[in-house]
Amino acid sequence: MSLDAVNAVNWSAIPNPTQQQWDDPEGVAHALRLLTTSTTANETGSAAAALANGGFVRGHAGMVFPAAYAATPVLLDLIEHGRRPRIKEAALGLLEDTLAYFPLTGYERVDTSYGTGIPLCCAIARHIRGRRSALLAHQKHGKRLRAEAELHWWMTIEETELHPDGTRTALATLEGTPFGTPVEAELHSPLSERPTTAVWIDALTTDASGAAYIQLGQTPSEPLPRSTLCPAECVRREQRPRRHVSTAGPQPHRIERGNSGGSR
Repeated sequence: MSLDAVNAVNWSAIPNPTQQQWDDPEGVAHALRLLTTSTTANETGSAAAALANGGFVRGHAGMVFPAAYAATPVLLDLIEHGRRPRIKEAALGLLEDTLAYFPLTGYERVDTSYGTGIPLCCAIARHIRGRRSALLAHQKHGKRLRAEAELHWWMTIEETELHPDGTRTALATLEGTPFGTPVEAELHSPLSERPTTAVWIDALTTDASGAAYIQLGQTPSEPLPRSTLCPAECVRREQRPRRHVSTAGPQPHRIERGNSGGSR
């Protein structure tokens, strides 16, 4: 299953932010194939180190690459169906890195089946939330990854009502953890390829099913049904690396979790 998922991606169409050979998305595909078919601790560790040192993430620079979005479903497959425990643990560690690290400016967004220009961390988190069952067997690390993905909430508006003061209330569906308000959000319209200006969510009420009732501040235009909201914090977070970003090549990789791979 994982090899089919790797081969189904057009890796050459994914941008390489640094233009360095070791960050080539085709190299990510190669490392994923090696990880999927690895049979020894050294093979698993080498494949995980290749992913952790460029193209997917770069641990020493705290950087995540656009190819991580395409690779996430493959790693989730390995977490659930990997042939060996080491492969599953390596995949889990690599996915934790995708939500901890930052992309280079200009490469913070990806196009998805449900919208264009989606913040990279939110797109990866949606993949992870869609595969909660794959993480259940991984106790502390699986729980931590699920909790981190829940913070990158995603909201789909079903209908809105305009009030005389220019504010709106809306019925919506929430994916992720309910959040405190007021909070700034980015609005994506189904009719536009680009997000609109940020809007404020002034109040939020949810139930266990994910149904949400929200109050929006004044918006530049009417949010259409199927418009979506995501945290504006994610957009700002992605536009600046957490620490100095180096474009140097692969660095020595520290293997933990019993030589399973994944940078920690």
